[in-house]
Amino acid sequence: MFIKSSFSIAAKTIMKTDTIRAIGREPAFPALADREIRCLQLVAEGMRADQVANVLALSLHEVNNALISAQDRLEASNLMHAVSLAMLIGLIDHTDPHQPK
Repeated sequence: MFIKSSFSIAAKTIMKTDTIRAIGREPAFPALADREIRCLQLVAEGMRADQVANVLALSLHEVNNALISAQDRLEASNLMHAVSLAMLIGLIDHTDPHQPK
């Protein structure tokens, strides 16, 4: 009996949060920092973390922290999921820079 009631309380809490998100009282995704967005953009363009560090003049540790933070904020299951979500919600540009406009 105790387990069932604890589960139903947890389920109601989760449902309440999702409802608040769905009706727009709370942003669907938290805002990302500029560094997180820049790192995700470069990863989306095909760069590895060490290349991103060189381009942005950051340490590899700082780049990895920014990518992990972005992944956590977007609630992504991995880095490519984070890049995909950032593209879908318009945080990063997903056009091919090599294609003529």
